[in-house]
Amino acid sequence: MVGRIAGVLGLLALGCALAIGLSGPGSRVGLWDWSFGLKLIRWVASPGTIPGVPLPPILLAAGLALVAGGAAFVTRNAQAGLFAVVSALLAGGALMVPLKMRAAVEANPFIHEVTTDFDDPPAIIAAAGLPRKNPADYRGADPVPQSAEGLTVAEAQARAFPDIQPIVTGDSLEMARDKARAVIAAMKMEILAEGPAGDAPGAGWRIEAVATSTWFGFKDDFIVRLTSQAEGGTRIDLRSKSRVGGSDLGANAARVRDFIGRFSAPAG
Repeated sequence: MVGRIAGVLGLLALGCALAIGLSGPGSRVGLWDWSFGLKLIRWVASPGTIPGVPLPPILLAAGLALVAGGAAFVTRNAQAGLFAVVSALLAGGALMVPLKMRAAVEANPFIHEVTTDFDDPPAIIAAAGLPRKNPADYRGADPVPQSAEGLTVAEAQARAFPDIQPIVTGDSLEMARDKARAVIAAMKMEILAEGPAGDAPGAGWRIEAVATSTWFGFKDDFIVRLTSQAEGGTRIDLRSKSRVGGSDLGANAARVRDFIGRFSAPAG
């Protein structure tokens, strides 16, 4: 009897772990929509999912499976006990995913794009008509949801990520363009299009790429605009924007910082 209980509770804990573990891959291969994948995580990791129970289902299942597993070992049902304990540990490990997501939400402003030029951000052109929830145009003047101070998107970015600034390099536009392409490739992004940044003379060069997240397969647009400076050298402006979702959990800022760090790193 104890072995059966341990087995059932182990299955519940394992099911919760799988719900989190498969939420992203299932969305990426088209088994369900990305929003449903996020709902799976919330269902198993949020208190109140089970009416009257203040604990998240995954934590409750893990705790019960661990206790039942210990009881199974005591009653010499080693196989069932091992299964229950391992399932409980897997559930505990899976719980770290929503906990890290929650920490990222709390540590970052509720925005889904960043840029180095608030007044004239690099434009999304090639990807503007691709499937997306967030518009391709820059909405820096929009109020940030959940901002108690009423900050705009641009103000929230400037406050949270003051280090994100344009790159100014002594390289010619051609040299900087080649280096930018190499950095994009090293960051495993795909170039969608590139060409002159505008019709006017001296408008510069624009590279439009897309980054695909590993787990959910989210698509984020990444644009690099290079402009020759009158005094010599090149200015590089960047923009990274999520196609879906209200908060990017800081992913776009991290991507821009990564590009800046790689581009600015000494050769070799």
